[in-house]
Amino acid sequence: MAHSYNFAIFMILSISFTLTSVKGDLIDEICSKTDVKKVCYYALREDPRSKGAKPEGLMAIVIDLSQKNATFACNLVSTLLKGTTDPKLKSRYTLCLGNYNKASDIVAKMPDLLKSKDYYGLSANASAAIREPSTCDNNFIEPPVEVPKLREASDNLRGLIDVILVLVGFL
Repeated sequence: MAHSYNFAIFMILSISFTLTSVKGDLIDEICSKTDVKKVCYYALREDPRSKGAKPEGLMAIVIDLSQKNATFACNLVSTLLKGTTDPKLKSRYTLCLGNYNKASDIVAKMPDLLKSKDYYGLSANASAAIREPSTCDNNFIEPPVEVPKLREASDNLRGLIDVILVLVGFL
């Protein structure tokens, strides 16, 4: 009898330990699968809307942040374009502005795709949008180099869109 009592206690403790250690956190689970974890954690942990949100809610937050970041990048490139007289930089910034405008247009479609539960469409659009900041960055392989603010905007947008691609798997 003592043996079955000990076994029962062991099983209860094992199940309790397993449940507390496996439960985990949805944001941790999502961000662990992204390429730029810092952007993911910052976006989802710092936004008060994330608290208690399910995957659909987190997706809406990341789409919103992606739209804001794409707009920021467009404005930044416009400012850089207006502020330079270097013909190489003018050409590169013009190309980048096209990249960010395209990314912004693509991301603008995503709220409707989420509402209609078109997860394939979300994934396809995110895959298209994520290439745009990289295409801009590739313009700066040779000098003159990309300004750090633009590189940071590219990294942030790419990181946010990567979160969208990961989140699609949770929907």
